[in-house]
Amino acid sequence: LATKDAITPLKIVGLAAVVNIIGDYLLCVKPLQWGCAGAAAATAFATLFSSIFMLRSLKRKNLLPSIKRLPTKSEWSDLLEYTGPLLAITITRLLGFLSMQRTAMKLGVTALASYQLCINALSFFLLFGEPLSQLSQTKLPAMIRNNKNNDDDNKDNTTKLLRETLKSIFTLALITALSVGVLPYLFLTYGSHFFSTDLAVQHITRTTAPSVFLAVFTAILTVTIDGAMLASRDFGFILTNGITSFLLQTQILLPRCRSLNAIFGTFTFRLGSYALIASLRSFVLKKGKLGKLLKLPKKDNGKAPELN
Repeated sequence: LATKDAITPLKIVGLAAVVNIIGDYLLCVKPLQWGCAGAAAATAFATLFSSIFMLRSLKRKNLLPSIKRLPTKSEWSDLLEYTGPLLAITITRLLGFLSMQRTAMKLGVTALASYQLCINALSFFLLFGEPLSQLSQTKLPAMIRNNKNNDDDNKDNTTKLLRETLKSIFTLALITALSVGVLPYLFLTYGSHFFSTDLAVQHITRTTAPSVFLAVFTAILTVTIDGAMLASRDFGFILTNGITSFLLQTQILLPRCRSLNAIFGTFTFRLGSYALIASLRSFVLKKGKLGKLLKLPKKDNGKAPELN
């Protein structure tokens, strides 16, 4: 993706999905009938398969470095500066989903069955927001570097380009969030009977559909904003904000939930509060690494440079 080649990963991921399906059949149906273990083995093999082909593609493009020595201390530091906060954020997100599951279990078997339908729909449609995050992480870093390295005369143009790019990405994110968010709502409202014959499960699923729509809508916008924050490498803020919203969700809100709507509402609150604080800080107050880059020079008296 960093080389702006989206076709090769798409082909490899598609091929890996086919391998996964074939593996599921061979290991779970016949000739082997390993059940859940077979499904896990098929997924693991498909993941390994895709990773090998990704490495092969990098090697063909002369982008795969040869490992002749151990990384230096500074190289480890640069790597951990990026991966450390991401690992911590990933762990908090997984724990957040786990806490939601535990809360749903306390509501009974019927509510838990409905929760499984809703969370699967949420997880699937959240994938549509990931390309927007990757778009920010692909397009913005070069602009940010140019903004930092340019002299004052050229910073007007780079700041203007950065603003216009962010505007385009966020407009696309808003359209995507609205259009994609409707799909899980329709699926849960009119399609739950395809997955459960229990009328009580169907009823709870239908009543939870609006909350899932709002969760997907908020998540796609938040993922897009998070991609811009990652591109600016504002890891301290990302980590602090992410952990704070995680603690609010798991320690204060979830223990008080008595319905699936409330459980998914905590998810929406968590992501929405992160997005709101990040937006206010960077785009309104012009604070933080990204916000400072979006500031116009004082000589312009706060007016945006005119487009030629």
